[in-house]
Amino acid sequence: MSKVETSSGNVYDDLGVPEAKAMQAKAQIVALMCQAIEAKRISIDHVARALGTTKNELDQLLTGRFQASSIDELKRMQKEIQKFTKT
Repeated sequence: MSKVETSSGNVYDDLGVPEAKAMQAKAQIVALMCQAIEAKRISIDHVARALGTTKNELDQLLTGRFQASSIDELKRMQKEIQKFTKT
């Protein structure tokens, strides 16, 4: 029989990832960015240009490769996305 463990609420902490709280915060910011982009059906190309980054770099962030990004940088990007997704 398999052993079942209750989550702490932070998957990064459950997995023993260093700086688990920061990683969870980054994941939450990126999730909000994705939601805003998807809700307005804005192209990744358009968002990348508005953020001053490349489509590839933005795609990397939005698909979970945000470990090297700072929370402050992600928050800045999120605020920029919110600016041009508001109607």
